[in-house]
Amino acid sequence: MKMTALEKTFVNRPGHTRTVASRALELLRRTDYRDGWRYLDVGCGVGAAARQIAGETNLVVTGIDVDPKQIDTARSGAANPNLNFCVMDATRLEFRDGEFDIVATAMATHHIPDWERVLSEMVRALRTGGYLIYTDFVFPAWLAKAARRLIRFAGIPSMNALDSLAAKAGLAKVHQSRRAATVDVIWLKTA
Repeated sequence: MKMTALEKTFVNRPGHTRTVASRALELLRRTDYRDGWRYLDVGCGVGAAARQIAGETNLVVTGIDVDPKQIDTARSGAANPNLNFCVMDATRLEFRDGEFDIVATAMATHHIPDWERVLSEMVRALRTGGYLIYTDFVFPAWLAKAARRLIRFAGIPSMNALDSLAAKAGLAKVHQSRRAATVDVIWLKTA
């Protein structure tokens, strides 16, 4: 789902994009990534995190977003040969199974009603032995269940739902931290 103009005004502010990019790099450093690994940023927006990761590592970075205007903005600042941006729907990733060593998303799944499908696609595109890095809002299970009935245009995951999907997908949690209603999780794909 594309963000509204009001949402874009908030999330595309330079201070906010710097914060998201710094957090993405901090989480990446919690993995044992290797030079040349392929990194996918799902819901990359204007590409701040993807640009910073491509600029500070030797990873091959691809950023995707459903909004062509966000991708146009991302491309306008992308002068790195190891950085590519594509318009793509996260519920139908156009990548081969296991194509990426790291798949990450930051503050994107709450914009997508079918966030479970997005996680499933991210896992599919991730190779065994690779890392899935997830940052977004989470809600208590009771609130997530009630909110899904009332707010059909948003993704409203609970930590229980995330953990359940991860376990079914063969993901082992290697890191988790919380800040208010936001969670950061890194999983290793074991199967």
